[in-house]
Amino acid sequence: MVEQAGSIFLECNNCGGFRTSRYSEIIIRDKNFNSLGIGKKGMIQILSNLPTSYPGHNILTEDSGKIIKNANCKIGFNGKCFIVHGRLEKAELRGCSDVG
Repeated sequence: MVEQAGSIFLECNNCGGFRTSRYSEIIIRDKNFNSLGIGKKGMIQILSNLPTSYPGHNILTEDSGKIIKNANCKIGFNGKCFIVHGRLEKAELRGCSDVG
């Protein structure tokens, strides 16, 4: 999702994952779309208040991951720290440029 400029997550060398910013949020969901807590693996939903020219503010991805921390870290990042495990089982490999 390179084109998803509204949801940029920075790598955090301290926690070994990615960090949300003040402009983004992440929710991990189970197969019934319920929100999961810290440390539970599920579907990644990303939210951002930056995109305004297209409906990119709220995207349920086909990737799996989990939130590993919900606090500030030693090197100054705020927000949730999460890791991405990869694509969901049976998820189709595709992108917006693959329309042919």
